Amino acid sequence: MYYLSVITVAYNNKDGLIRTRDSILPLPDNCEWIIIDAASSDGTKEEILEALPKQDNIRWISEPDKGIFDGMNKGIDLAKGKYLNFMNSGDFYNRSAFIEVANSEPDDADIMVYDYLPLSESLESAPARSFVKQIEKIREYDCIPHQSTLISKKTFNKIGYYDLSYSCAADYAFFANAYISNIVFKFDDNIELSYFVQDGISSGLRLSLTIGLENMKIQKKYFKNYSLKLFFVYMSKFLISFVPKNKNIYSFLRNNLLPKKPKV
Repeated sequence: MYYLSVITVAYNNKDGLIRTRDSILPLPDNCEWIIIDAASSDGTKEEILEALPKQDNIRWISEPDKGIFDGMNKGIDLAKGKYLNFMNSGDFYNRSAFIEVANSEPDDADIMVYDYLPLSESLESAPARSFVKQIEKIREYDCIPHQSTLISKKTFNKIGYYDLSYSCAADYAFFANAYISNIVFKFDDNIELSYFVQDGISSGLRLSLTIGLENMKIQKKYFKNYSLKLFFVYMSKFLISFVPKNKNIYSFLRNNLLPKKPKV
């Protein structure tokens, strides 16, 4: 059994997967890396997966699936680690923090949430919401950065995997379920474990209505009410997607409404 299973879901994002790979390898002995590729057609399998080191703690599959959360669920089934982290294609570790967390093997919570560093498409420092230290904030919005979160395998065994009825917000549903199920969370803002790349803004904006509706459904299911403020934010992003130069407008709003992390 490993301490940490790193699970990477990929689909036609070869350059992003290279970036992810380079932050993971060489892999610490107490970790494993599982790549779930959704039958990419951009050379991911031939150029990256088949070229990975042949060792027991690196495994991959390449086959069609039902979306990102189906791929993540496949990774959970395959994982042999005490904790799981989902570092999907394109995002990547702060290498020194990754080694620190892996070597120290913290295990004082079911779900351990570390800080992250947001990056723009050009990999420059970008604004982001402030790090949350109280799990109660999950009642207001999806406050858990999954790239920087370690989830114990026993938590998935206890409350279930990602709910595929949510196409965009199954991770929020999982953490909301964990919260009401009295799963123990720990927040540590002293370690910035990952980089989150804010790419695909235009396509992401168009999905905002779906995300907003799913978040509302999740909040009503688990908390019996929902945040109108959060729904307004997603609706606004959806409407911006129809405006010419929407990417520039959205970037301007983020740069002026959110604090900017000081370092990269």
